[in-house]
Amino acid sequence: MKRQVAKKETIDAEIVDLRAFCLVVDLGSITAAAKTLGETKGSVSRRITRLEHALGVELLRRSPRRVQATEDGLAYRMRVGRALELLEDANVAVQQARARPSGHLRVTAPFDLGLSILAPLSAGFAERFPEISLEMVLTEALLDFDAHQIDVALRATASLPDSSLIAHRLQHIEVGLFAAPAYLRKHGPVRRPADLEAHRLLLSQTTRGHATIALEARDSRERAEIRVRAAISASDFSFCREVALAGAGIALVPEVNVRSDLDAKRLVPVLKDHAISGGAPLYLVHPGTRFLPPKIRAFRDYLLDAFGVRGRREASG
Repeated sequence: MKRQVAKKETIDAEIVDLRAFCLVVDLGSITAAAKTLGETKGSVSRRITRLEHALGVELLRRSPRRVQATEDGLAYRMRVGRALELLEDANVAVQQARARPSGHLRVTAPFDLGLSILAPLSAGFAERFPEISLEMVLTEALLDFDAHQIDVALRATASLPDSSLIAHRLQHIEVGLFAAPAYLRKHGPVRRPADLEAHRLLLSQTTRGHATIALEARDSRERAEIRVRAAISASDFSFCREVALAGAGIALVPEVNVRSDLDAKRLVPVLKDHAISGGAPLYLVHPGTRFLPPKIRAFRDYLLDAFGVRGRREASG
């Protein structure tokens, strides 16, 4: 149904007249408003007079010392201000929708996930958006968007703090145990959780070389917690993966980090009939502004399409 605006509810007023009126009220001075607009004091005064005549209402009380809004003027200022903001938002939205994504895009992610997930996706993104310069900041530190000039962040976490940021859930990062076939042939298979105690474990996030692995049987839901010692521990999963490929032990790492190794049979899953705790959802996070810059919107949509979750916003955090 076509919507129409009744003529009796509108007046013949220029946008500049309305802006001039708002500035005079905000600044409390016709002279200051004229300076901001780059006009003469007389020009701004005529704009206000023209607006008052069109409305049939006195908006300002003028005296030699100051200019003050009337009660009607204050009420009108509030409503006109909201209308001007909406108009500006509409203009920006249309301009950004037509703008070709370009500029420098700064993205942060955990080191391991950056290598395993973002590295292959970055190639396709750079080819599709050649006018965007993509900078990847790979770190385990939780960088602040404003302080570190971050545009987009990938965060693997069980929960997100409340904030003005927008988060899109991409997938759940599953953790598993993986070893080279040569290692298992030499040291024997792992048939049950307790067998892990006799094997060489390659772990991250240990306490003085020790950790507890919690497992749950997929069929019976039976749980087990095994206290193990790390033969080798490291601060990132990529190192554990490399050591596992060298046949030095069983690595506890996210499945996404070793997906290509599993496909190529360089690594095989250990205790694949058990689910291992330690996984977390992976979120794409960006500022919660009403109109995202085209470069951020392009990167967000590209990853949402890649993960098959386009159009689904998970949370604010």
